[in-house]
Amino acid sequence: MKKMKLFPKTFLYVFSLMAAIALISHALFFFFMPIVYTGQKEETFRAVEARLTEELKAVSSGSGREIETVVRKYALENGMGIFVNCGGQTYNIMADALREEDADAAVREEFRSAGTVQVKEDAGREQYRQDFYQKTDSRLYSCTYFRTAKGQPCCLALLLTLQPVHEAKNASIVFLPFTLASSLVLAVIFALLYSGKITKPLSDISKTTERMRKLDKWAMCKMETQDEIGVLSENINTLYRSLLTTIEDIRKESARVAQAEAAKIDFLRAASHELKTPVTALCGMLDNMIMGIGRYRDWETYLPVCQEMAGRFGGMIQEILDASKLNFSFAEEPAEEVRLQAFAEKLLPPWLLLAKSRGILAKTELGDDFTAVFPVSAMEKVLNNVISNGVKYTEPHGTVRIYLAHKSIVVENECTPIRPEDLAHIFEPFYRPDFSRSRNGAGENPDGGNGLGLYIAAKILKALEYRFEFEPFLYPDRDGKGGMRFTIFF
Repeated sequence: MKKMKLFPKTFLYVFSLMAAIALISHALFFFFMPIVYTGQKEETFRAVEARLTEELKAVSSGSGREIETVVRKYALENGMGIFVNCGGQTYNIMADALREEDADAAVREEFRSAGTVQVKEDAGREQYRQDFYQKTDSRLYSCTYFRTAKGQPCCLALLLTLQPVHEAKNASIVFLPFTLASSLVLAVIFALLYSGKITKPLSDISKTTERMRKLDKWAMCKMETQDEIGVLSENINTLYRSLLTTIEDIRKESARVAQAEAAKIDFLRAASHELKTPVTALCGMLDNMIMGIGRYRDWETYLPVCQEMAGRFGGMIQEILDASKLNFSFAEEPAEEVRLQAFAEKLLPPWLLLAKSRGILAKTELGDDFTAVFPVSAMEKVLNNVISNGVKYTEPHGTVRIYLAHKSIVVENECTPIRPEDLAHIFEPFYRPDFSRSRNGAGENPDGGNGLGLYIAAKILKALEYRFEFEPFLYPDRDGKGGMRFTIFF
C-alpha cells in the first residue's frame, strides 16, 4: 500500500468508504425497517382505538345502522378488523386484507369469545371483564370495555394484521442484492471520477517538478485554482524561479572567480617574466664588477648605476604588489556623490608639475562640471594611472589635455597612435607597444612605465561597471598628427 501510486490508492480509499456506507445502509434498512414499521402501526392502532371508542360512546344510543357505518369506515380506512358488541347487538367488520373465509371465521369466533359482556352485582357495584392488549409477530389485538352515555355496556375489539411487514421483509431479501450491486457499481464510477479529479492536479505538479529537477527553465505548474493545490503550485513556481536565479548567480560568480583566477595566474606569469630581465641585468653587472671584467672594473662608476637599477627594481616590485592586492570589487568602500570639477582639480597639481618638468604643455578644461557616484579611492587610482600614462607617453614638447565634456572625463596626449594590433593587448598586464625596443641593454625602460597603469585602470572601471574607451585620434589641421584619447563615461 505504501508503494502504490496516488490514483489507485485514492480510488481504493474512496471506493471502500462508499461501499461501507452502502453495506451499512442496506443492513440498517433490512433490520430496522420492520421495527420502525411495527412501531408506527402500534401508534396508529392505539390512536384508532381511542378515537373509535369516543365516537362509539357518542353514537351507541343511535340506530344500529349508524354504528355499523362508523365501524366500517374505521375498518376500511385503517385496514383492520373491528368487533363491537353494544346493547346486545354485535357488529363485525373485516378489512379487505383479512377477508379470507377461514380467517374470518376464526377471527369472529375469537372476537365473540373475547367480547362477551358479563354483568353482575357485587356489593352494589358492577364488574366488567378487564381490557387487554396483545402483540404477536403477525397481529395486534386489543379489547376495550366501556359504557355508553345511557349506561349500556359495550365491548370494542380491534385486530390489525402485521403481514405486510413480513411481506416487505421477504421482498427486501429479493431486491436488496440488486440495489446493493447497483450501489457498488455507482461507488466504483464515482470513486474513479473523484480520484481522477483529486489526483490529476497533483500528478501534473509531480511531472512538472520532475522537469524542474532536470533544470528545465520552461517548466511551470499551470494551476489556476484558488484552493490549496493552486497555492502549492504557485509556491513551487516561485521557489523554482528563485532557484534558477540563484543557480544563474552562482554560475556567473563561478565564471567570474574562474576568470579572476586565470587573470591572477596570467598576472603572476607576466610579473615573473617582467622581473626576470632587470634582475638578470643587475646580477650580471654585479658579477662583472666582482670579477673585474672589462669596463665594470670601474666599480665606482657602475655601482651608482646598479643602485639606480635596484631603486627602479624596488619601485617595480611595489607596483606589482599593489596590483596583486587589488580585488577590484570595492564592496567595502561606499560610493559617494562627487562633483567632477573639484575631484579633478584635487588630483591634477602633481601631474601638471611633472609635465612641466618634462617640457610638456598641460591643458585643463574643467568648466563642464557634473556630478557622479563612485568610490572615491577607486576612481583616484583610475585617474592617476590614466593621467600618468598620458604624461609619460607624450612626445617631447607635446601637449596633454584633461577636460570634462558630456558627462565624461577625457585625457588626451600627443604621441604616435598605437597600432590596432597593439591596441588589442594594451590592457594586458606589463604590455607595452614595441616591447622589444622599450628597453636598453641594462633592462631600463626609458619610454615610460612598466605596463601596469592601464591594466589597473581597466580592471577597476570594469568592476565599477563604467564604460570607457581608449582610441587614437588625429588633428584635422596638423598634417596627420594626433595621439591617444582615454575617455571615461559616467
